[in-house]
Amino acid sequence: MIEQFHTANTVYFNKEGKDNLRPCMQIAFDTAVARDIDTIVIFTGIGEGPKIAIKEFRSEEAFQGIKIIAVTFPCGQRFKDGEVEISSEVRALLKENDVPLIRAHMPFNPIRAHHQHHGILGQDLTLIGNALSIFGGSMSLCVQAAVMACDAGCLEIGEHVIAMTSDTAIIVRTSPTERLLTDFIVREVLCKPLFLTITKNEEVFEDESDVIDATTGIPQLLPPE
Repeated sequence: MIEQFHTANTVYFNKEGKDNLRPCMQIAFDTAVARDIDTIVIFTGIGEGPKIAIKEFRSEEAFQGIKIIAVTFPCGQRFKDGEVEISSEVRALLKENDVPLIRAHMPFNPIRAHHQHHGILGQDLTLIGNALSIFGGSMSLCVQAAVMACDAGCLEIGEHVIAMTSDTAIIVRTSPTERLLTDFIVREVLCKPLFLTITKNEEVFEDESDVIDATTGIPQLLPPE
């Protein structure tokens, strides 16, 4: 008799952010090998993720056949601390190791109107990005990275890949932006933050005993402040 379900582990990090990058990447690469997935798409701001993937992971024999695709923010996107850029040194490293770098308009970013408050585009996808934030701030970036890589022709439509950021990794079936709502599928969540310490401003716990039940070893689900 064929089982009617599939059991897989999801790893939950206690907080959001780049401190989770290496364990998240380990999960992504190990899963790629175990599930016979050829490609890992990494969304990156300054290129740290792809750099680590090349130097620390793809240098291992088990991971040498895995293709890496880097996706970053579009030119001109503004942040409160200024623009986010990938250094020329990292760009050269990506080129030397045949890692494409995709930089284009992000599907969930709004298109700015000429006059403030004038109109909303009928095909605006910004609400999808906001909705995905209930899973953590990186979920939207993972989805957009896979879609952008497909738009750029680096992925085949319907190909299964792993998309990851510093704290989230998912297995997806890819599609271009045009077919996002009809064809794109989040197949599995490999890891994600449990507490949304950045996206939802949940409290950062310095002591693990504050969030982990000493008896069961299960994180406590705390109410909002």
